[in-house]
Amino acid sequence: MTIDLSVLYGTSSTSSTASMSALAMYKKLQKTAEENESATSEAAEAEKVQTQIREMNNAVIKARNAQYKQVNAQISNDISYFQNRVTSATTVDELMNDDRFLKVIAYANGYEDLYLSNKQKLRDILTSDPSDASSVARQGTLKDLELAQKYGFGATGTLTDVDGNTVGLDADGNIVNDDTVETALPAGLAKLRGLAVDSSGQALLDNDGALIYGTNLKTNDATAYSEARTKTLLTEETAPTDADEPYVYAGEDFDRFTRRTDIQKDVTYFEENIGSVTSVDDLFADQRLLNFILKAYDMESEAQYPGKIRKILESDLTDSNSLANRFTDPRYENLAADLDLFASGVTTLTSATTIENITEKYQQTAYEKNLDEQAPGVRIAIEFKRRLEDVSTTVQLLGDSVLREVITKANYIPDELAYQETEAQIATVEKKVDVNELKNDPDQIEKMVLRYLSIKDSAGTSSGSGDSYLLNLFA
Repeated sequence: MTIDLSVLYGTSSTSSTASMSALAMYKKLQKTAEENESATSEAAEAEKVQTQIREMNNAVIKARNAQYKQVNAQISNDISYFQNRVTSATTVDELMNDDRFLKVIAYANGYEDLYLSNKQKLRDILTSDPSDASSVARQGTLKDLELAQKYGFGATGTLTDVDGNTVGLDADGNIVNDDTVETALPAGLAKLRGLAVDSSGQALLDNDGALIYGTNLKTNDATAYSEARTKTLLTEETAPTDADEPYVYAGEDFDRFTRRTDIQKDVTYFEENIGSVTSVDDLFADQRLLNFILKAYDMESEAQYPGKIRKILESDLTDSNSLANRFTDPRYENLAADLDLFASGVTTLTSATTIENITEKYQQTAYEKNLDEQAPGVRIAIEFKRRLEDVSTTVQLLGDSVLREVITKANYIPDELAYQETEAQIATVEKKVDVNELKNDPDQIEKMVLRYLSIKDSAGTSSGSGDSYLLNLFA
């Protein structure tokens, strides 16, 4: 049997909201929520099915993207390694015996199959003399011959220019063709280093006697390798943006509240000015815009720490050590994820969808704060259900001020718990509550919330023996 404790506090149907107890106010809101849910039950059920399908699909996408990111990171490393080897190599053999270097050339030129099946043949093609009819490249396909000609690895001896001067490296590693040459450059490395050579393999000179540079093989191969191997990250499915889902506690009271002059004034300013933000600096230069966003996420107290907030907003959520990820309170991560400043700058922030979402959050948060002024404890009770979904461990629960408040008060755990070591706090709470069991049991959640509200009401109305009777109704 459901016990309506509102009658114990003398709340009549004609009472104003300002005189309601926290428990009575909560029950009124619950009734509004139930009416909303009933009115949209069929749509909600259909969306639930779609959400489950979307979540399953996104789980696959996330797993695939995690693999892709690892592959792409390796590709980036391969490219850096390849470009460094082009600059540092002193012999052709040094490069031909380097499988990692060879891999980039193979994939950049469409020889990945040969690289995987017969590296030695790939080496033989690359080091072939295109003028030798018996060479592997000449005995192969036109593609093989073009590969050998592209790099000229088969050229032998010391590279000279068309005037007969030795081409090599000076003391600083620069390619020169004068008396500052300290290390002669093998002819087979000329094209790889970007030098233009004639049909006889001699370096070409301009009218001033300076070396001429041709195709930048290092850059071109790096680009071709990246294009051939880089994985494009899959896009996760999102809920339809045109779904008309009313705020769960929307009703006449909520509608009246959102029409208040002060609320409309703040919303209008945000909607009219956020579009002019073109950089993160612009956002932080307009304190009113920043405060609006922080209020929407119930973080207005953080406005006094702009440096901290900026680091949170610009956090890379894929990095577990980023500031947003180091907080157990999920609001920080949610704020960084929704605004997406790290990946998209202010593009996401100034989009129509984000502006609408932030505006709705602001109205909801302001409304709930207003409720809490009328009946202290109601807002925390509402937030408890939402925030519980984001935690899976006791330490996360203790790190969230809302969850901690409800759990400790509803289970008669004294405030002095905060002075104990973390391990002791966890042990104390876990004697009373199993986080995962609680979050998956709506009845247990509701019982916890009602117990918390009854305690808040009891503390506000009396400290006599009647309190224990009310509390025992939920024991």
